[in-house]
Order: sequence, then structure tokens, then C-alpha cells
Amino acid sequence: MPLHFIRETLEQETITLDATGEAFVQKRINLRSGFAHNLLQTDLFCDSFVGVPGQCLAEIIISPYPVIPTTMDLSAQYVGVGRYPAAGNDLVLFKANCTLIDQQTPVFDQFPSLQIAAQQKDTFYSDHVYINLHIVGDADAVLSGLALSFLMVVDNKKASVLTSSMGQMAENHDAMCAELMNNGHMTTRAILKGNIFPMWRYGGVRPELMISGSSLANFFNRTSAQEESNTLSTVDLRGLAKVARQMQPNLDAFGTADIPVIGSIPDWVRFELWEGVESGPVRDQWPPIKHADNGNVLTL
Repeated sequence: MPLHFIRETLEQETITLDATGEAFVQKRINLRSGFAHNLLQTDLFCDSFVGVPGQCLAEIIISPYPVIPTTMDLSAQYVGVGRYPAAGNDLVLFKANCTLIDQQTPVFDQFPSLQIAAQQKDTFYSDHVYINLHIVGDADAVLSGLALSFLMVVDNKKASVLTSSMGQMAENHDAMCAELMNNGHMTTRAILKGNIFPMWRYGGVRPELMISGSSLANFFNRTSAQEESNTLSTVDLRGLAKVARQMQPNLDAFGTADIPVIGSIPDWVRFELWEGVESGPVRDQWPPIKHADNGNVLTL
């Protein structure tokens, strides 16, 4: 399909903020239905020097569905004023933030960046796209002469009814579920230090399995050198592996561990665990019989 160049403007002679200091402006652009729309390039330009009492904050989003403000604060200056979803949200095709200052050209902080926005790879299935503008400032403030220009380069590809329908359902769901986000794993300096070497300086995980000091001839299994068949049970070995992997503070990671049944274990490193101890039993039944080339049954 040939590329489709969409040129649109968002122009308002005056914009009056409400009692909470917010204003929302939207514009809908209709597209062909039953197609996968590949947004390849996006550009944004401010055509005017906006008249602003003091200064205001502005958010601009291009999305397949109208954007609903979230419960997350846009700025500490405006407590209780929710911002638009984050730029990394699947709903957002393009996002730009800026500060509006009286009679000054705004400088946009946009996602994707200027370098990437010329080579986007976003795909959406809705038969429309929305330009969303959110302005935050003082209550009842009046802005004048806002004019924004947009360029979107879209490649339309025919999609099946099932693909198009499921794509629109997913986009609609993303638009309704972006009210509150709280993700990321909190950590500490001590944990970060324990995750890197040298472990002996900061502590870490105990070695998985240690050598028996009374049986140096038997490195891998904790058994007597003269009684190779008298090994630990699988349950005991799993317990040993579990205890060995608990994070310990500095110095304690190389101490001794008093484990029930097994007893005290010197901290010599063993670098591998065999299957079953590592992940638990795979199956209840015995493994299948294997035969040697002469027909004898191999004993495992």
C-alpha cells in the first residue's frame, strides 16, 4: 500500500482552564477500517506564540482511542491533577510534554525522540486516531492563540477481520486500564553489593553444595570414601541446596550452616547440582530401560 501522509492542526483562539486548573482538547481523525495502520513517522510543530498568564504545563498524546487522565500527579506544584498515561504505555503512539510560557515558543520533550520519531514501527488497528491535549495551570486562567501542527506518515495494510477485531479490543482495553501504575523493584545498596563479586567483601549466597571435610576423596557427593552407596536422600540434598542459596551478610556467607539431619557443613564451593536436586523430581515412574550394543541392560 502507498504511504498515507496525514497533516492535521489543533487550533483554539482561546482556552479557559476549569476550576481545577485543567483543560482538555481532542481531535479525531478517521482512518480506513479493517486495516493494520503502521505509524512510520510523527512530527509536531507549534505555529504560534501562545498567550499564557504566568506559565502552564501541557501534554500532547497521539493515540488510537481518547486518553483518560490517570490518578497520578502531573507535577508536585499541582497536587491532585492527574497526568496522561506514561509514554511507554501501549496506548500511546506519540507523546510530547512542554512548558507554556507567555509569548515564547515551547520546547517539546517528546517520545519517541526526534531521532527515533522518523523511523517508528508502531502498529494499531482502530479506524481512527486521536490527538489529545491536556493543559494544566491556574484555575480559570485563559490562554490565547494556540496552534499546533502534526504530521503522521501511515502505511495501511489489509488485515483479517479476526486480527482487526482483536487488535481494537486490545487497544480499547489499554485505554481503559491506564489509571494507576506502580511498578519497579525497590532495592538497597547492600543488596546491590551482594549481587556482584567479590562476594567475600559484601556477603552473598552460600555455595550450593560443600565438600565433606572427612571425605576429601569424594568431592561431589557427601559420602564416605568406603561406602559409596550410602548417599544422602534427594529430599536432604534439596534442603541443602535451599539453605545454601539464602543471602547472607558479610563474612557469614563463608561460615558454617547447621542443617538438621545433615549437620555442620564447611563452606567449600561446589559449582553444579545434578537434575532432581536442582529442580525437583521430573516424573514418578522409573526411567525407561536402556540397552547396550550387545543387548545387556544398562544399570543406572
